[in-house]
Amino acid sequence: MKLRFQVRKAKIIVVAFILVAACLSVAHAERWNWAGNKVSGTVNIKTFGSVSMAAVEEIAAGLGYRTKLDKNELVITGSPGLRFVHGAAAVWLGYNVIALPSRTRVEQGHWWVDTDSVLKVFSQFLQRNGQNQILHWAGAGIPQKREAAPSSEKKALNQPMVIQGSELPVLKSLRWGGESQTVRAVIDLIGEAEPLVSSEGERSVVSLARIDTSLTSTLSHERDGIVTSVKNGSVAKLEFSYPGRSVRIFTLKSPHRLVLDFKRLPRASAPPDISSDEATNERNGRQKQPDKKPSVNAPKKNTLVVVDAGHGGKDPGAMAHGYREKDIALQIAARVSAQLRERGVKVKMTRDGDTYPTLRQRTEMANRWKADVFISIHLNALPKGRHSHGVEIYIMALPTDKDAMELAKIENAEIADQNEGGKSRKKTDKRTEMLLSILGNMQQNAKITESTLLAEDLFKSGQESNLDMRRVAQAPFWVLRGAAMPAVLIETGFITELSEVKKLAQPVYQQRMAEAIADGIIGFIGR
Repeated sequence: MKLRFQVRKAKIIVVAFILVAACLSVAHAERWNWAGNKVSGTVNIKTFGSVSMAAVEEIAAGLGYRTKLDKNELVITGSPGLRFVHGAAAVWLGYNVIALPSRTRVEQGHWWVDTDSVLKVFSQFLQRNGQNQILHWAGAGIPQKREAAPSSEKKALNQPMVIQGSELPVLKSLRWGGESQTVRAVIDLIGEAEPLVSSEGERSVVSLARIDTSLTSTLSHERDGIVTSVKNGSVAKLEFSYPGRSVRIFTLKSPHRLVLDFKRLPRASAPPDISSDEATNERNGRQKQPDKKPSVNAPKKNTLVVVDAGHGGKDPGAMAHGYREKDIALQIAARVSAQLRERGVKVKMTRDGDTYPTLRQRTEMANRWKADVFISIHLNALPKGRHSHGVEIYIMALPTDKDAMELAKIENAEIADQNEGGKSRKKTDKRTEMLLSILGNMQQNAKITESTLLAEDLFKSGQESNLDMRRVAQAPFWVLRGAAMPAVLIETGFITELSEVKKLAQPVYQQRMAEAIADGIIGFIGR
């Protein structure tokens, strides 16, 4: 009996020792330095397992931004703002979603994000808020894959670091696109490091590793008034001068590239004469509607938009107050198609009658037709006792919130075999969860970015048409999953709200909705 007690006591001591050792290895703390071309700071770092993570709110404070807690979210104020969600493998920059390799943690009063991603996320946040800063790790505690400078050469905290060419990416090529109104320069990069970008007035300088002399002659040239020049050295300076234009700068991955969009600034001109009808409209607070006919900036003739009317055939979609989603969705989709054709855009519909293409078949059609844009038209619904109204526009990405996720499960329900009843719905929900997992491992790419821009153009057009625009959001919709082009799902209103569905059933309101959607699509493809 005594021997058994001693053995049990020894086991307890061993287990306690292992747990203490594990805790020490899971959360090892240190401080790292970070810097940009005009900012720098220090932040707490902890290693959880094999992942090093940084305290997000400390970086935000070092950059001069305020943070606030909203339930299970940390919000960094800005325009657009930055949202970290506890337990999510993603961060939201405005309407854009950026995938993270590890889930956000909240421990000991800090919000932790992996060190491989956190400075890239803040760099994009700063650029979207008008500060052309690209942050990097510097000084003591620098990640092992980077070489830390000798201690005698380290800079004091809060002092800009001297950047060496070895810490910058290598230029692979410079590509140009777009037309005279909006010109795009794409710098293809080699290496994971971020380039440094500084802007002042109508001039931007991109710092890179030394550029191969065989490329320098091709880099210096002029395009649509944008002049490019190169200053080579251990750190190369690629300078862009763009009088009369603004610039938007951002990075993309897979492959790694820096994008600069140069948009021509509007010229000042004398106010146009206003007719008596237009003057009356302005006095009454109504905005003049844009000309619906094709203009100089009309899209090219080979532009193809695929319009998808949700549900159909055996699947009625949501039903309430005597209305069926599939009927109203088809009516609005047909009007959108007609509006686009009037403006010189080629249109194809996934269904033009009461047929039932599957969710997979809808995007397969768009891919087979090599569409430029995919729009899926739906009506929203809420459970009994809940109320809401307005237009919601969704892109295929991680869900914005719980309501967005629930809506995705409802819209995805049509992939279920209706003969299986409740078991089928559970299978569908699991498939949606699987799709969410896939999205969590995706890196942000050009399609998500373009879909977001399309959604924002549609939202703006709806506001200009005085529609009740509720929000742009993200959710894992199967109907958008396979689209190889910018794709959005539009919930035109709530069928469960009697006053709203009555409007949605009226031809006059459907036409107004269709014109606004067509305006948004034209604005996007005419960029």
